[in-house]
Amino acid sequence: MRTNIVLNDDLLHEAMQYTSARTKRAVIEEALRTFVSVKAAERRRRTYQERVRALQGQLAGTVLRTSSRDILRQDRQRR
Repeated sequence: MRTNIVLNDDLLHEAMQYTSARTKRAVIEEALRTFVSVKAAERRRRTYQERVRALQGQLAGTVLRTSSRDILRQDRQRR
């Protein structure tokens, strides 16, 4: 998709110092890939934390031989 945007030149120059990309387009594409990767990891962590809380709620008052986290680890390894 072709888009025209006004970029902060100082910020773009600084970003280019942290990457091997030498064009503005390459820097922006790398930044977008990094952004998507970070947000996807945050979503996975949030989903995992929600599953832990749900499981802990279901198991409240139940005495287990193994912890709920160990059970979730085993479940994750089976997937």
